[in-house]
Amino acid sequence: MITSNNNQELANTNDTRRNVEASSTNSESEENVLANNTENTDITNDTENTEREGDEETLANARIKLTINGNEEIFANLEDNIASREFLEMLPLTLTFEDFNNTEKIANIPSELNVDGLPSGYTPLVGDFAYYAPWGNISVFYKDFRYSNSLYKLGTLESGADIFGNMNEDFEVTIERVN
Repeated sequence: MITSNNNQELANTNDTRRNVEASSTNSESEENVLANNTENTDITNDTENTEREGDEETLANARIKLTINGNEEIFANLEDNIASREFLEMLPLTLTFEDFNNTEKIANIPSELNVDGLPSGYTPLVGDFAYYAPWGNISVFYKDFRYSNSLYKLGTLESGADIFGNMNEDFEVTIERVN
């Protein structure tokens, strides 16, 4: 993906090349400038931590931050799948979570996630961040649970599942991308 910053870097590189060709007074520093600007035109998407593989974007170490009631921060690492990519596109979000089955906290998201090509379900563990397709909600598991059809893993909390488990009433969570 070429961004406007990358287009600006390409334009700056072309300007630098023209200036280097026009002046030959200090060839060593000119070569360094040209080399540095050429390196800056490599089109990587480090700020979004995505890479291109064929026609499909993949996640590389994508992390999100969940801020509970405006003060408690919990981080999660996302899986590299289509549902996680679509979820990232929705961020930032502020959602109201509620308890479900004394096992997980759930919240509805604005739109369904694509789950094409993902396994038909899985067995969630403490700390899993998941999407339940029939209800269109995300969940954070604070207890292990049995295999569930149509449940898709989006990621894993780095820590803090117990904080979710200790919340006795509905609560607000703001979710945003960290990298």
